[in-house]
Amino acid sequence: MTTTNYYFIASPLHLLFSVVKALENKQQRNIAVIDYYLESNRKLFTDVLQQGDIFETVISFDDSHIKSKVTKRKARLKTLSELVGQTPPSRIYTGSDRSLEFQYCMHLSNQKGRTVEGEYLDEGTQTYLGHRYMHKFVHLYVEPLLKKLAYGWWWKSPKMIGASGWIKTIHATFPELVHPVLRDNKDKEIKAISHDQFATPEFAAFTNKLMELSDIDPVPLQNVDYVILLTGDSFYTDVRAHLNKLLDVLTKKTSKNRIALKPHPRSEHLAEFQREHPELVHIDNRVGFELLLSQFHENCTFIGDVSSTLFTIRWLNQNQKVLAVKLQQKTPDHFVQPLANLLSSVNVPQLSYDELENLL
Repeated sequence: MTTTNYYFIASPLHLLFSVVKALENKQQRNIAVIDYYLESNRKLFTDVLQQGDIFETVISFDDSHIKSKVTKRKARLKTLSELVGQTPPSRIYTGSDRSLEFQYCMHLSNQKGRTVEGEYLDEGTQTYLGHRYMHKFVHLYVEPLLKKLAYGWWWKSPKMIGASGWIKTIHATFPELVHPVLRDNKDKEIKAISHDQFATPEFAAFTNKLMELSDIDPVPLQNVDYVILLTGDSFYTDVRAHLNKLLDVLTKKTSKNRIALKPHPRSEHLAEFQREHPELVHIDNRVGFELLLSQFHENCTFIGDVSSTLFTIRWLNQNQKVLAVKLQQKTPDHFVQPLANLLSSVNVPQLSYDELENLL
């Protein structure tokens, strides 16, 4: 009997790791279920996968025009019910076991004596830091009851993502660093995510199609020496002053046209950045940065803040040079230090502006 795998895709990272796992499982039947709230990215992901041959079937929830959450939910669950009935899954991969669609599929698939395995694909810092409110009374008791009343008694509320009873296997980039709630659970197996598929012709074809459909020219990205990554505007006392300080350091090392800038997608200064620094390579903010990483050369250096973005880069390419600049962030204190510790554990130095200049 052919093994059938479902992959729930709701972020750029879900897309990347689903492609990687599907390539590993290419002798099996692979079905993508795209559930991205950003309509532009949902359409992009759908087009990329439908025009390739990594997935046999691509299900995409084209329901942004439906305003009623109840109506939208019913339509989605009906689609999934029909899918499970026609093509029962053997395994279901997800980047979030708090997803209604994932849990509903698991509920349907484990009826009538069948056993379907749930597999969690590393979703980033939450895998290692846990849920910010994971010890709060509301998170532990009130929300689970409300979800069961709303969806059904099959609903499971994990203490943190990956921890629910639906999940049998956790695929992590850094297995030794995952949060104790996951690591110490004897009912779960933790496996390392392999990077082998990133080097295959099939993965290259996927990224080339992604760039083509995004209308992004990869050549400027391939020629940069440094990439500056900016967090949300509120993260800085003055984001433009921060950018100018970094450019003062980097332009002593290379020319401006070999420096790329990736602002936050919701930054209010995009036009100002382009007007004040036209020589920079301005990276399109419509496409998740994770999806562009393969376009940069191996000696490119990524510079950001003490933020989850840098962890993601190290996570996807453990040999790339990644540096963090220490700032007075407005991020809650209980999150800053654990994140800083996590970055240190994956060899991301955290430097002042002067230390950064001395290191480069």
